[in-house]
Amino acid sequence: MAQENFLVILPYAIAFLLFTATLVSYRVIFGPTLADRAVALNTATTKAVVIIAMLSLLYDAPYLLDVSIVLLMVNAVGGLIIAKYMEVRA
Repeated sequence: MAQENFLVILPYAIAFLLFTATLVSYRVIFGPTLADRAVALNTATTKAVVIIAMLSLLYDAPYLLDVSIVLLMVNAVGGLIIAKYMEVRA
């Protein structure tokens, strides 16, 4: 019973995350500084990971969790690379 309620709410949660990711993409494109763009890109990628994980639950596709884990690792390494670049640049 509780799982059925969860699956009903899940598409609305995905739609909300897509909307907020769209708002964050504005900061990625028009961010005034490189730091703003880096944080916004990290946030957008994290939202994409959560969306993929939710789609995995919605469509009962566990292989999508592997995709989200790999994207999360790439996001973490990418954030470190950008931080190191900004440290050298400053």
